Amino acid sequence: MRALALVCLLSIPALRAAPARAGELSSADLDRLVSVEWKRARLKPAPLVDDARFLRRVYLDLAGVIPTPQVVTAFLDDKSPGKRVRALDALLDGPQYADHFTAYWDKVLMGRQVFSQIVDRVAFRAWLHAELEKNTPWDKLTTTLLTATGENKIEGAVNWMLKFAQTPQDLTGKMSRVFLGVQIQCAQCHNHPSEKWKQEDFRKLAACFAYSGPLPLEQGKVLGIRRAALKDFPIAVVGLGNQMKMDAELHAIAAAQPAALDGTDFTGAGNRRQALASWMVRPTNPWFARAMVNRMWAYLLGRGFVEPIDDFRSSNPVVAPQLLETLANDFASHGFDLKRLVRLICGTRAYQLQAAPTRSADGEKLWARYRLRALGPEELLDSLMLATNVEPVFQKFAGVNFEKQKLQLRNIVTFLFDIDEESEQTEFEGTVPQTLLLLNGPLVNAGASALPGTTLTDVLAMPLGDEAKIEALYLRTLSRKPTAAETTRWTGFVRATRDVVDTGPGKKPPPVLNGEKQKLARKLGNDPIARLERRVAPGLTAQGQAYEDLFWALLNSSEFYFRH
Repeated sequence: MRALALVCLLSIPALRAAPARAGELSSADLDRLVSVEWKRARLKPAPLVDDARFLRRVYLDLAGVIPTPQVVTAFLDDKSPGKRVRALDALLDGPQYADHFTAYWDKVLMGRQVFSQIVDRVAFRAWLHAELEKNTPWDKLTTTLLTATGENKIEGAVNWMLKFAQTPQDLTGKMSRVFLGVQIQCAQCHNHPSEKWKQEDFRKLAACFAYSGPLPLEQGKVLGIRRAALKDFPIAVVGLGNQMKMDAELHAIAAAQPAALDGTDFTGAGNRRQALASWMVRPTNPWFARAMVNRMWAYLLGRGFVEPIDDFRSSNPVVAPQLLETLANDFASHGFDLKRLVRLICGTRAYQLQAAPTRSADGEKLWARYRLRALGPEELLDSLMLATNVEPVFQKFAGVNFEKQKLQLRNIVTFLFDIDEESEQTEFEGTVPQTLLLLNGPLVNAGASALPGTTLTDVLAMPLGDEAKIEALYLRTLSRKPTAAETTRWTGFVRATRDVVDTGPGKKPPPVLNGEKQKLARKLGNDPIARLERRVAPGLTAQGQAYEDLFWALLNSSEFYFRH
């Protein structure tokens, strides 16, 4: 079944931001600055997005999952002014915000995998979640990450630095990219003739971390996470506890004068990490606020003021510099309030534009249209689970092995659909394994089947006509109601005469492809959801099977798979 095309609907009035106090920056102020850039580049922006697509977009951005059909219906039925503002505020104040951004920042800071036995990632995520839940200012959260000491299982923040226990060089590069937007790691090995940062600058910055390292708190073999503490030592260290060694590079770092990127000397500081953190989060720091504003702008609109988002340098000029400086100054002057920053960006007209094509490449750079982006693996899996309601059935079937098998499924989806969120997505071409998982994989096939307790079973049991059932499936998957043409097409499809295919329990799917593709298909076929489908899926009437095909088509459509 071919993927459904995106539907361009009539635009509606823009989001009305809450009245700002005198002198306060508003989303409308940002819009005026964006409009200046559009006029300078002679760009005509795309029309505004409709209600349904706005709601889906903001849910994916702030909650990491599509909205429920009940939320969509209530939002579409609400005709009062300011409903977009209320939906945005509800998401920012709701529990899904902290859940989603905990996963986001955990990936940014820790990466997908951590192999060190002294890194307690569960404790790190718990600390991160608590900070995001109470909207801890970004400067305070950053300071805690850079200066934390204590045991890994108790002080969750220390686990980020413990990941780099033996490599202060890697810690320096990660810290600089994430918190300053500067790729100083390029100067670790040599001086680049045309760039500002030299090897000496890198070593001075790295010297701020050279005296910090882990202290083991357990000896012998340990199952799971090994207790360890992060502390500061009187000499440069690498390795665990008393196993300290110096190599040439570490010796050069240890001998370097600790300093910030602007040359601020920390030689006389009682604690180098604390001195660096204090310098970094100053409102007047030219990098700190800009780095975060650029990251969040890129996350929400698909492209930052500089790309890659962690590469501020003179040879990589900023797009719309006045807009960036205005927003960065506001972020700093309001105590580095993350939710305020997100609220301002989501309230702009630029955020609410349709994903319509533009005639100029500058339209992409200057946000004259909303950029299509594929869902990340977590967003895709969670949205599929929500749309199909297959998780409770899966949990009942898996029993005590549910969490283990769910993790197995999540790992498969992550492996196949992981994307680099640090880089601009200019195009997307699905791979063969991705296509196999979506078109023939067990998650979508089982989710689209009429298993007891799943979405399709509930929809088929509705005491209503085909039009209402089709609308229910659209609300579940695409977070909108079908158009009149779509309703007519699908009504004819489900009512058409067709042969019945035996899909009862015990039926095994035939091999899909050969070679490496067949190996992948067999691997996916071992998934617990695939076994569940073969075991309990009931036989259906011809019309029931037509509804399965309809649901399958919606779940495989580009409109479902993309953020738009």
